[in-house]
Amino acid sequence: MSTLRVGMVVPSLNTIAEDDFRAFCPRDVAYHVHRIRLRKEAGRVTMESLMRAHLEAVDEAAYAADMAPDAIAFNCTGASVALGGDCDARLARRMTEALGVPSTNTMVAIKEALAALDAGDVLHVCPFTNEFSRIERDSLVASGVGVKDTVSLDFTDAKVAALMDPGKIAGFVRDRIDDAHGAVLLSCANVRAFEAAGRLEREIGRPVVTSNQAMLWAVLKAAGWTGRIPGAGRLFDLA
Repeated sequence: MSTLRVGMVVPSLNTIAEDDFRAFCPRDVAYHVHRIRLRKEAGRVTMESLMRAHLEAVDEAAYAADMAPDAIAFNCTGASVALGGDCDARLARRMTEALGVPSTNTMVAIKEALAALDAGDVLHVCPFTNEFSRIERDSLVASGVGVKDTVSLDFTDAKVAALMDPGKIAGFVRDRIDDAHGAVLLSCANVRAFEAAGRLEREIGRPVVTSNQAMLWAVLKAAGWTGRIPGAGRLFDLA
């Protein structure tokens, strides 16, 4: 029987986060998922829809709080930073206070993961357009993360981005990384980056952080879990 229980709120269109948690979540931790509606305009997710999801996050996370979890994760990179500034940190505090459960979100988790790995000169890869990658970069830089380069893959449909093979994601990084980069950040909870992280780290000799990897690490930490997870990257090798 699981000794800890965590809740995760994901966008309604996400098809990857649950697979990643299924693959890497420790057996002594149960995870439960609630979906928040991520609305589209003309078939595309817009900044306005991400902002709306951010504003609805606490109310939606209350469904996960009903099961009395040890921690809650709001897992959407773009929505977690959609209001700009330090909105990710403020959202985590607001959710924790409103629900009475330790709570975190994707961008907060990413920043904590990069700090834990002492990662700088980051190659930041976002699957979407500059409109979305720019707000992620601004949030990272404002928090003191050293971002060397940001690359946008220009996907306009998150469901298409989810179809990218992990090998293709790793190949994209190998083609663009150079000696000036000290670490890699693969953002978005709806791409298969977590699967590629461990092998990619061995190939490039640098830490790799992904949205779902950081999210799992942070929510486990918030719930009080300690340990290592083989194959989940350097982040899960930390004591």
